[in-house]
Amino acid sequence: MRAANYSSMNIFDQNQIKEINNQIKSNFVEGKDDFAANSKKTADVKFVYLGKIQKYIYPFVDFCMMANNNYFGFDLHPLTSLKKLNYNSYEVGTEYSWHIDAVPRDPVSDIKLTALLNLSEEKYEGGELFLFRANEIICNEFNTPGSAIIFPSFINHKVNKILSGRRHTLAIWFSGPKFR
Repeated sequence: MRAANYSSMNIFDQNQIKEINNQIKSNFVEGKDDFAANSKKTADVKFVYLGKIQKYIYPFVDFCMMANNNYFGFDLHPLTSLKKLNYNSYEVGTEYSWHIDAVPRDPVSDIKLTALLNLSEEKYEGGELFLFRANEIICNEFNTPGSAIIFPSFINHKVNKILSGRRHTLAIWFSGPKFR
């Protein structure tokens, strides 16, 4: 693996964010539970299948594939229309403490990359994304609505408490063959 901690890019404008949010909200998958990774997660989480919103978020998926090709070099399984994505809503006082993204009992694959898209439609304070790799790294560029970030899923990360406003993100986990 190369030394990159993360890659980020501003992808969508405010009108595109509204359209993506409308498509997500009209296609939620009901009755699914989120499993926080042995940490405190107080955000509201809903789910949507990639196939229902794929044409709206294609530039985000394309950015993720480009970042993997240029910075991380992981072998990844192809995304399918049935890939379930997390839509995270953070209100005042909600957070997600330090954790890594993993499915430890999966005998076939590992989560290799975590990709987040900021879909917030209003300003918010707090909610900063931090990565930890030898020291804390604050990802200020991810506070901009329409921005995307991708990083190896085994890097510890957290979302600080929201102080005001609402923060909405879409998460995609890219998996691949087991690490050796």
